[in-house]
Amino acid sequence: MRKWIAGALALGLSWSVSAQELPQPSPTSTINQKIGLTDFNITYSRPATRGRAIFGDLVPFDKVWRTGANACVKFGASTDFTFNGFLVGAGEYALFTIPGENEWTIILSTQTTLWGNSGYTQDNDVVRVAAPAVEGDFDESFTMGFKSLNTSGGELVIEWATTEVSINLEVDSDGESGKNVERALSDAKRAYRNAANYYSGQGDHEKALANIEIALQLDPDYWYTNWVKAKIIYAAGDTKAALKQGKKAMNMGAPDSYRASYEKEMKGWK
Repeated sequence: MRKWIAGALALGLSWSVSAQELPQPSPTSTINQKIGLTDFNITYSRPATRGRAIFGDLVPFDKVWRTGANACVKFGASTDFTFNGFLVGAGEYALFTIPGENEWTIILSTQTTLWGNSGYTQDNDVVRVAAPAVEGDFDESFTMGFKSLNTSGGELVIEWATTEVSINLEVDSDGESGKNVERALSDAKRAYRNAANYYSGQGDHEKALANIEIALQLDPDYWYTNWVKAKIIYAAGDTKAALKQGKKAMNMGAPDSYRASYEKEMKGWK
């Protein structure tokens, strides 16, 4: 009986210890921030000063620092961006720093799975930039965030104790907007062309022609849309106009891999 009770107590104690949740001295924080059309995100841990001297003491100068506590900082961006003037591709990176008394080195690395900076090697750096360290208001907890935001950029700010470091971020909002417009136009012309094909297949030539004309207004110089119009005209019964439209489409740059097949198809229209 005593052995059974002891075993049960040990099992219960083991379960309760593993299951309980306790406050963390360096809690994890995640920040999501849209700048222009770019989504930035940071996941990091936030140690507190708790009366300790920080930079130059707890955090040595001139050595690679995990930048916070626990796992390395993860820094992500949904589009390409500039990091203190250096172009960086979209993706997720680890952010490390080398604090100095008056200037820090800020590092973006591909080593995103490290615990702290254990195993860090400079060979995996994507970019290193220098940023001044200035005196700011006191922050009890280590803090990272975004400030001075506008549609084309902002600042990534690191703050702890009385030290503040800012890194300039820039995004190509105009370029991304242009891509979105092109994507929307591409989707629209494809949708109208597909609708035209559908209505033609259903024998509704009036709706088919109306939809293909809208597709051509969006992209008048694309050979394939012009070819679809030729097929719709033929299906509607106007062989002469269909042949003329088909030849126009072929002369607009139809690839050789398609051209021979489509020209053979047109011969069957005569």
